[in-house]
Amino acid sequence: MQTLEIKLKVDGAEKKFHLRLTAGGQKILKEKYEENMLATLMGAVDDIDRAVDILGIALGYKDNDNEITDGEEFYDLLVENGRSGAEDFAKVLTDIAVNSGIIKKDQANSVVNSINTTYKTMFDSLEERVEKLQKDSGQTPTAGDSEDKSDSTPL
Repeated sequence: MQTLEIKLKVDGAEKKFHLRLTAGGQKILKEKYEENMLATLMGAVDDIDRAVDILGIALGYKDNDNEITDGEEFYDLLVENGRSGAEDFAKVLTDIAVNSGIIKKDQANSVVNSINTTYKTMFDSLEERVEKLQKDSGQTPTAGDSEDKSDSTPL
């Protein structure tokens, strides 16, 4: 069976995971979210419930050899292995879609490129607004910096 293979470190050892949304898995997601599969996949880029459902179903296909089949646990494992941000998760989700026959590779690349462009534009615009607000108010620190540490609460 064609699957997406992802190699991740688990407790210091590299493990292989295979993901595939079978027809049965796609039907479960379609029924739960009442939308087509592509909408569910793209919605999962910024919807944790959809993301963990997709991952869990994609890991738990019949006769899988995955050590982990829980979507939440696998999501956290992806993060522990350096995957983060909409761009990284969009890539995982579109790779699952390609290996499940939902979309073609060139379509997946278009989706990922579009998401990357959207997020870059959004964050560039946000950065420009922060800098303008700081300049207009006479502040000099950059986003995330604070000159006044007096109200910081130690952990």
